[in-house]
Amino acid sequence: MNTGISKIINRRYEIVALLGEGGFSKTYLADDLFQSGVQYAVKHFTFSSTKQSEVAIAKELFQREVTILRKLNGHPQIPKFFEYLEENQEFYLIQQYIQGNTLSQEINSRHKLKEPEVIKILDKLINILVFVHSNNVIHRDIKPDNIILDKHDNLFLIDFGAVKEFIVNNTRLQKPGTQIYTQGYAPVEQMRGFPQPNSDIYALGMTVIEALTGLEPQSLPIDSLGEVIWRDKADVSDWLANILTKMVHYECRERYQSVEEVRRDLDTAPTASNSAITQVITPPINPYSQITGESTSNIVLYVLMVVLSIIAILYAAGLLPGKKDTKPNRQQSLLIEKSLSLDV
Repeated sequence: MNTGISKIINRRYEIVALLGEGGFSKTYLADDLFQSGVQYAVKHFTFSSTKQSEVAIAKELFQREVTILRKLNGHPQIPKFFEYLEENQEFYLIQQYIQGNTLSQEINSRHKLKEPEVIKILDKLINILVFVHSNNVIHRDIKPDNIILDKHDNLFLIDFGAVKEFIVNNTRLQKPGTQIYTQGYAPVEQMRGFPQPNSDIYALGMTVIEALTGLEPQSLPIDSLGEVIWRDKADVSDWLANILTKMVHYECRERYQSVEEVRRDLDTAPTASNSAITQVITPPINPYSQITGESTSNIVLYVLMVVLSIIAILYAAGLLPGKKDTKPNRQQSLLIEKSLSLDV
């Protein structure tokens, strides 16, 4: 099968630039010759085999991905699917072109993203995955390169790899050394050929960790249990760090089992006041460090008033010298009355 590409496809789509490439496809920017100013992303599938039997298999895979894209069509954060084409034994997908920067480009230019911004990105991607997984589709290749942010701050998830799923079990179509996942973002079960829905959760967690640390997953150390060590490299709250740590757990059984579970924990975000209380520690104030000038005289006056009040109370109670009680003692009065009665 020829792996080249025509300048004009189906007499309508004129290739103007290469947008990106992976192990099994290249994506091009194309102008619509029928509609001035309209552009599309054209995904061209490439295989190393030239055997007709394998071309037929590739066609079946291609049509299977078309079926999946049709299922996902209509979600506002997934590029629209328009049509598929077969021309000279070449397979093409015509999709909406999203103009903007990939998350990878954003990280490279800014090094690290702030936690509030990262939470917004995570929240939007969780919403997309809820929809994707509800359609029994696993993305299998979530990473910063496959996330696009447009000029209106909208986020899109691109590059759904239905073809890659089949190639896991049909190595005849694989190129030597080609991987069906991206190293660092794929969990161990996916690398072994058994992706699960929470394999996407792992990849999403590693994507967010990269945004927080500015470091690609391959550069992060791993402990003896296979867990990624990353917390000390990010300015992140314990609340978010605990969520991400569970998302990227080495054992898929210990990981979140669904994106709905992640959503529930995200919804427990601490309030701004509670967050401030837990994160900001005010140093103790020395009460004497502020005593100067006018405040000193105020304190002296206050102490003097207290002392005078105590003296007045003691004097009134007869506890101070010089105070004579003019009233006879009750016991003395009784003795006088008794003496008078005896004299009579």
